[in-house]
Amino acid sequence: MIRVSLQLGASLVAVATLAPIVQAQAQESKPATVAEATAILDLSTFPVMADAKIGGARRLATLGYIAKGTPRASYDFQKKSLEAKGWKELPGGYLSDMSCSGTFGKDGYTVVVSAGPAYGDDAAGKSMIQVNQLGNIDLTKLPVPPNCKSLYSFPTTTAYVTDAPVKETAEALKKLFTEAGWEPYGTAGDSLFFKKNAIRVTAWPSTAPAQGGKTMIQLSSELLSADLPAPANAVRAAYADTTKELSIDVKMTDKELLAFYRDALGKAGWKPTTDQPVKIDFREMVIFRNDAKDIATLKMQKVGDILRATLNHETSAEFEEGMKRAEAAEAKRKAATAQRQQMAKEKAAKEKILVKIAVPADAQDVERKSDHIEFKLTSGKAKGSVEAIRDDLFKQGWKKDVAALEGPAGTIILSKKPNASVTITYTDTGFRDAEVTIDISHAEIAK
Repeated sequence: MIRVSLQLGASLVAVATLAPIVQAQAQESKPATVAEATAILDLSTFPVMADAKIGGARRLATLGYIAKGTPRASYDFQKKSLEAKGWKELPGGYLSDMSCSGTFGKDGYTVVVSAGPAYGDDAAGKSMIQVNQLGNIDLTKLPVPPNCKSLYSFPTTTAYVTDAPVKETAEALKKLFTEAGWEPYGTAGDSLFFKKNAIRVTAWPSTAPAQGGKTMIQLSSELLSADLPAPANAVRAAYADTTKELSIDVKMTDKELLAFYRDALGKAGWKPTTDQPVKIDFREMVIFRNDAKDIATLKMQKVGDILRATLNHETSAEFEEGMKRAEAAEAKRKAATAQRQQMAKEKAAKEKILVKIAVPADAQDVERKSDHIEFKLTSGKAKGSVEAIRDDLFKQGWKKDVAALEGPAGTIILSKKPNASVTITYTDTGFRDAEVTIDISHAEIAK
């Protein structure tokens, strides 16, 4: 199976340059909203190569797929697609037969394209293409602590060095970004995330041995396909663009967190569909909708002294598509179940053991079912009739397990693999009609 990498963030997109350059068309601008970024470039509807195999769901900010063609041809296809929409390739790209990457700019927005050989089963002659929109942030204008010196600046990342320790620098970055209106949006190791509108900035302070042990600050940005707010005091916050889901841990009650989202989402035009959360298993759930009929689903559960929650975003089209997939999956499940039941029925029919029971011609009051026969005989005839039935079953391959045919009552039990059995009992006291009963287990009496 061919696999497509859908990693997000600065580690993926810092591929464009080897020497410092200044981003073309950079302009002072507020971080883009989802609507503004969509108007510039929506990767969920962006052209892809013929026979493309998309890796996961297509998003506004992220596109990854595999298609037939060399890395050069694949990169050239995406380049021409961007240029047709007014994007210009920025200096510093890299082209080879094995790997191609480049950065494109338009109206202050930045897009990164990379192409390389596909890997996995059936990968021969195919390339893996990745396109990421980084948003409209001029990284050189982001806040940094005093006494920082510029180290380099590329379209996808900017770096500074400072003599201040890493921990002190991290605290300064938190303060500066918060004062500049950026919301804290979680961490990953030493990396700090901040969000404003639909742009997430990564600020990574770390020790730089190549700079004499000084602290280096690397700044990068990415566009988020969904603008999902997080409480500023969240213990943990992690957003995944592939699922458009924010996961958080907070030291808040469910009522406090719901109040936060009623306010934060309400300012963006979202309204809850119920007054109170709906209890589903061990979680509480609230669904929000906006005028575009998009859906934001909040799920909350208590884990120790922490409230763990997820906030997921779906457009109305994605929701409808999800419902169609769920219905198709359910129909497929039902069809598979019906097929298994039919196969089991056919197998049982093939393996079904039929028993031929020759009821005496003079039997009276005969009652017959698929697994039971009973009848009456003239007094004194029961034992002989039962022996005749027994002998006939021997001819059909049945074997004797138990036999007690002496006196006024008797029983005989016969068996046949795998687990079928016939039990014949009679009573014949001489004072009234004899009675014979035949019971079948794991078999069926032939009609």
